[in-house]
Amino acid sequence: MQKRAAFCFFMGILSLLFLMQPAVAADVKVTIYETDFSSDPGWITNNPSYYYWDVQKEAYHFQTEGGTNGYSFIPVGYQHGSFTLEYDLLICSILESGAVRFGMTSSDMDISKGVNVFGVFSYEQYGRIMAIRVIDQNNHLHEKTSQRYSYCGEQSDCVTKQYEENTTYRVTIHYNEEPAQADIMVINKDTGELPWGYFVPIGNELHFLNRLAITTKGDYKQGNTVKGYIDNIILYTYIPVTPTTEVTTPPATTPTTIPTTMPTPTPTKSPACPAAICPSLCIAAGIAIHFRKRRTLGAGDDRQP
Repeated sequence: MQKRAAFCFFMGILSLLFLMQPAVAADVKVTIYETDFSSDPGWITNNPSYYYWDVQKEAYHFQTEGGTNGYSFIPVGYQHGSFTLEYDLLICSILESGAVRFGMTSSDMDISKGVNVFGVFSYEQYGRIMAIRVIDQNNHLHEKTSQRYSYCGEQSDCVTKQYEENTTYRVTIHYNEEPAQADIMVINKDTGELPWGYFVPIGNELHFLNRLAITTKGDYKQGNTVKGYIDNIILYTYIPVTPTTEVTTPPATTPTTIPTTMPTPTPTKSPACPAAICPSLCIAAGIAIHFRKRRTLGAGDDRQP
């Protein structure tokens, strides 16, 4: 019987500890960079005739071409950790071997070496191909394209996915720090359909990413012009935040009159246990006393008259 009483007391203490657990942390979205190009975004370019803010369209115009070393970028306050990049992409025209590459990159902004995380829309042997392309700080390339053998392997029921010109797509690129991988999702904004999406494992955390850029540095093919617009960019992350409980103390009041006679004391009940802590202790103590009484009564019944 003593063991049962001790067990009940232990369960009461366990309930008390459960009630005293701190609040669980919640992830809060934090925007690192955002623009809808309704005003001049202040991007930096080495070729303002190819890369510029279009005032009438309220979008950012680009004209990529290999061999020009052209780029346009904006520094962002990203340090490390997972992130998500979303943007609208409209390709008005693209010549064979052309490609538009936009995403997070290091200060080199070179498509042939790290570090970068790009969404790529190209026109090559297999058609108008989409890709997620990552080069890490060790210059290891991690890439998957919408060409069937790249993302499906030998599956027979898989087909190459292509984008279309003069169609606006919502592109979402997500980099996950743990486990280290990146993925892309391309949605047709007019129909809401998902032409293609896939992921690529990276293996190592990425470092030195410090800007959003569209670039042709490292592309030496000529006559591969791509023209179009980028719009509605947002770069964000999530950070854990533990909610805190704010305790407020009611203001003290000063009596305006002093009673001339002492009030007659009246019996009062003992103060109740606090809502969160005492119920568990009271229940445990009650159970322990109950079983102790049963044990005492049981012992009395065993005595001979």
